[in-house]
Amino acid sequence: MLKRPSTRRHSQPHEIQINLVPMLDALVTMISFLMYTMAFLSLTMIESPLPIVSNEANQIQMKDRPLQLTLSIGDKDVLVWSPFELIPQISIPHLADGGIDILKLHEKLIEVKSKFPTEDKIIIVPKASTSYDQIVTVLDAARNLEKTDPLITVKNEKTGIQEQVQKLFPDTIFGNLLGGDE
Repeated sequence: MLKRPSTRRHSQPHEIQINLVPMLDALVTMISFLMYTMAFLSLTMIESPLPIVSNEANQIQMKDRPLQLTLSIGDKDVLVWSPFELIPQISIPHLADGGIDILKLHEKLIEVKSKFPTEDKIIIVPKASTSYDQIVTVLDAARNLEKTDPLITVKNEKTGIQEQVQKLFPDTIFGNLLGGDE
């Protein structure tokens, strides 16, 4: 004899009503909160080109040794030097309050620029303990010429006319990107 079929399979499906109002309330609240907090978030960026990996072709083209002016920012001083010893190493001690002596640094950089007027690049090597404010003040001292600074001229290769240099060292390369102390 056959058994009677189950009524569970043939029962009418119940419609399930999902209340989306609480989810929409939470979503609207979260979006407004994110938009409100983004107004107070400020991002700071210092544009700097990446160091170039040298190969044999670059070394063949490089007959003259470049200046490669380097500023090493330490805990007690700032060293101004060149790896090819085209300038003597200069140590500029920090001020008594621990700040960088920007005036002396700027004077030394003007001396270097007057010897090498076509040089535009500077390499900055901060220690891991160097603050962001110290890096920015060093960048300001290394990039900009003041109105009271002596006149530095360079010969324009296209026109052959002596032109005034507008910036000290505008191209900055960071040498210690990983932040490890030496």
